[in-house]
Amino acid sequence: MAHAFFKILRDPSAPRLSLPPDFVREYLKNNIPTGPVIISASGGHAWIVKIKKIGDHHYFTNGWKNVVKDIPLVYENFLIFRLVNPYTFDMTIFGKNGCEQILPPKSEDDDHEDVSGEFENVVDEDDKDGEEEEDHDDDCYVDDKDGEEEEDHDDDCYVDDDPFFVMTFTKSHIRRLRFPGKFAEWAGINGEGTMRVKNLDGAEWVTKVKLDTTFKTKRYLLSSGWRSFWHENNLSQGDECVFKFIRSERKLLLAKVTKKKLKKRHGY
Repeated sequence: MAHAFFKILRDPSAPRLSLPPDFVREYLKNNIPTGPVIISASGGHAWIVKIKKIGDHHYFTNGWKNVVKDIPLVYENFLIFRLVNPYTFDMTIFGKNGCEQILPPKSEDDDHEDVSGEFENVVDEDDKDGEEEEDHDDDCYVDDKDGEEEEDHDDDCYVDDDPFFVMTFTKSHIRRLRFPGKFAEWAGINGEGTMRVKNLDGAEWVTKVKLDTTFKTKRYLLSSGWRSFWHENNLSQGDECVFKFIRSERKLLLAKVTKKKLKKRHGY
């Protein structure tokens, strides 16, 4: 059973939301994520925030304003947060009337979640269908190496010990995973070789890192071994995934998967 806590929203304009000290002490202890934390809700919605200690308390910060704005949350909303895994909280929302607020399903055109960004579309030369693959350079986030405490921002800028990126899968991703250019730079990927990719269960796959210069720019991608990871983790076209490079382990972690909702077919 997932551990949980509740909050009554008193100030929707606040840039952060505090976590109960007893919850942090009892269930997070020394395992407070230093990297991105995902808050998910009904309808396939998800936001990336960070847990930061300010004074004696811990808060959901960088990105919390997006959660409030996108739903939108209002004064005295009753919120329940369930700790699904070390990187994910599932949020349930109740209104003043005591009823659960069910969010409308996220449509394919929704770009307001903080996992969205401007995409650079490039044609995959090996894709016989000529399908475009999206390189999410603007969906990369990296550590502030100055070590200074960051301020809260409304934009998609997150300070983290380990860089990560968000990718929505297309047909071409079945065979390979091309890294955004900035991500490869921040992760220190500067040559061909092998990389271990793991899921949240700790299972690992060995993949091959190759340099791709197809589009007149140097891009690294995962080739051999990636297809096995794809199939064994039940990934599909349209899935939105968060990949995080664990610097201390030199491994790539599949930190979050938001499955594409299938459209219902109406019979005649």
